[in-house]
Amino acid sequence: MNTFFTANLLFGQDTLFSGRKYKIGFVTGVGFQYIGQLAGNSSHFISLNTDYYYQIKFYQLQYSIAISRKKNFGIELLAQPQYNTTKYKIYPHDDTKDYLTGYEYGLNIGFLFRKNVANNLLSFYMMLSSGPHYASGTPHRQSNGFLFSNNLCAGIDLRIYKALYVDVRPGIRHISNAKFRIPNAGLNDITLTEGFFVAF
Repeated sequence: MNTFFTANLLFGQDTLFSGRKYKIGFVTGVGFQYIGQLAGNSSHFISLNTDYYYQIKFYQLQYSIAISRKKNFGIELLAQPQYNTTKYKIYPHDDTKDYLTGYEYGLNIGFLFRKNVANNLLSFYMMLSSGPHYASGTPHRQSNGFLFSNNLCAGIDLRIYKALYVDVRPGIRHISNAKFRIPNAGLNDITLTEGFFVAF
């Protein structure tokens, strides 16, 4: 009787995603220095204090595993292999209208701290991740080639059907190479990504 009661209590505590431990999904989005980059104009309504242009389109797979789960809080270990396309100018005051195009690929590893609300219908989270990347081309302040991508994001997940969730995630990203090569002033982006995942 005591064993049965204890088992029910343990499973009753584990209501985050109805006890599903793993998640796999796909995320896409953009990274920019100012909001006008998305609209094709010079609007700096939302902007970083930068003198360069480096716009990204993200294409990321995501896999995570819950390493700690309580009734309404959880910690996940995640991996994000990705291939991203870029548009940039080497020099900030280049008056030509032509942009260079490039790509990045890499892997981010990190932790996601999640707060469950609305009985598994909705959750909020903070995510920290970092990992090695390769960039084919960058603005003048940062050498291309081997880099590290460091990310801080806040997100929201909403269940839309059984174990299928939609994910929206604004954040900040910094890439640089830990002084392996110069120049290494780094590149920063405001990021906005969205996608889907399945919990199982």
